[in-house]
Amino acid sequence: MIFLDTSFIVGYKIENDEHHENAKEAMKRISEGIYGRPVISDYIFDEAVTVIFGKSKKLLLGIETGEQLRNSVEILKIDDFLFEETWEIFKRQKNTNFSFTDCTILSLMKKMKIINLATFDEKFKEIKEINVI
Repeated sequence: MIFLDTSFIVGYKIENDEHHENAKEAMKRISEGIYGRPVISDYIFDEAVTVIFGKSKKLLLGIETGEQLRNSVEILKIDDFLFEETWEIFKRQKNTNFSFTDCTILSLMKKMKIINLATFDEKFKEIKEINVI
């Protein structure tokens, strides 16, 4: 499995994003199944369609992105247990500045034993258990 972060999805969907070309190349490898099936969380779904709509000012692009995600990736839900675990991760961080949503990624990846993460968020490279794509 490979977890897709918001920065990756936005980079892929927004053509004038600084990461667009890299995201397209990575998406080719992901589509080929090199990393297993792609997954996101309900938090990433929310963040991605919101950011894409906000950056593009095109509601239809946000809707299109949402529909594509709903039809092409597994959307994992943050349940009560994961919410509490995420809250603990968020509170315990010392030398990092992960957002709460970033911490949901860490929590889900740990639970699902996912090591691959498609992201342009450099701070994830500090986590030795994660292979940043």
